[in-house]
Amino acid sequence: MVEQFLQKHNQSTNNIDVAKMVSLAMAEMQNGLRSNNSTIPMIPTYLQNIGRDKIKSGKRLLIDAGGTNFRSAVGYFDEKGNVVLQNLQKTKMPASDELLTKQQFYDKIAQNVAYLLDDCTDVGFCFSYQVDMQPNMDGKACAFSKEVKAPEVVGTFVGAETLSAIKRHSPTDRKIVILNDTVATLLGGMAISNKQYSAYVGYIFGTGTNLCYIEDTQNITKVAGLPQGKMLINTEMGGCSCFTQGDFDKIVANSTADPGKQHFEKMSSGKYLADIIYQAFKFGTEEMLFERSINLADFQLKDISAFLNGEQNFVYNIFQCDADRQKAREICLNLIDRSAKMGAILNASAVIMSCQDTTVPVAIVAEGTTFNKLPTFRENFQKYLHEIFAPHGIVFDIVQGEELNLIGTLMATMAL
Repeated sequence: MVEQFLQKHNQSTNNIDVAKMVSLAMAEMQNGLRSNNSTIPMIPTYLQNIGRDKIKSGKRLLIDAGGTNFRSAVGYFDEKGNVVLQNLQKTKMPASDELLTKQQFYDKIAQNVAYLLDDCTDVGFCFSYQVDMQPNMDGKACAFSKEVKAPEVVGTFVGAETLSAIKRHSPTDRKIVILNDTVATLLGGMAISNKQYSAYVGYIFGTGTNLCYIEDTQNITKVAGLPQGKMLINTEMGGCSCFTQGDFDKIVANSTADPGKQHFEKMSSGKYLADIIYQAFKFGTEEMLFERSINLADFQLKDISAFLNGEQNFVYNIFQCDADRQKAREICLNLIDRSAKMGAILNASAVIMSCQDTTVPVAIVAEGTTFNKLPTFRENFQKYLHEIFAPHGIVFDIVQGEELNLIGTLMATMAL
């Protein structure tokens, strides 16, 4: 009954044809490499030919600006090629709890890292917001999300403004590289790995979702004059419109400020998955799927996780009998499986496009609380990757580690 119900609303994992969707996703990604008219933007990072063989000596200032926290540290590679992080400090993200002008915002950044300036030179800055990357590896801030209140920062070059603010504390000349968290994840996995891989993907599955991979510059034809080699691409895959929205997806998307944007993210990521499940419960009630009336109220994805892990929690108590609770579990597990399937399709598409040696495994560097803690997601994600890769002879490892954002930011400074 649950499967029929979900299929009717185009919300079942069985509504998704894997082979067809891999083909569509690859075509959309290739379109994004050729033009700016793709729902997968395929943003060039201008980080080229970075690898463990390019490691340099010297201490770097590392910054990680996230949605809530601002972290800074000194990082370097020791004589054995191991990453060393020192003086790690975590504070509030500037403008996360107060409105700041442009100067106040960048002054806060400089004040937060002032304690490190005597110990290092060049800067790596993981800036987890939308930026328009430039060939000099600086980025112009396009928009803020996550409730950061600094509208004057939009349109400014994050790297240049940060260096200017730092100069007020230290006269040393410095260079800077800007990158986002998905790029940092990929490079962090590369930095900690002692194993050879034929391709890398950096995959974030948490509140939002995105991936980064490495592409031949000869295929990035929308940018003229790129030097020959390999470049990291921030796909911004959350905008992908290849997948057909189900009835519940449409309701959730239409409740957001920009219904036509971030199509894929609103079908699958942690921020929206609980809302999709809520709509499934609501429609199930209206269509008499459940045997008894339910006391439906808002819940979060962490409540769904607890329910699936056997806790008699808020979600458990929505339902009045075990038969209905079992149907609710089946709904949750199917929709989680569907999300994992779609994520695997996009990851696999990036791997198939970039893997040139199937005798060597590929690395999926995966980060995100939802990836690690949402029941059955990781197992289903890996299951679908195996199925998609088998005809291509591709094998993979899931690579994870501690402090990958900061470590990957250190790796990015090897391009300076």
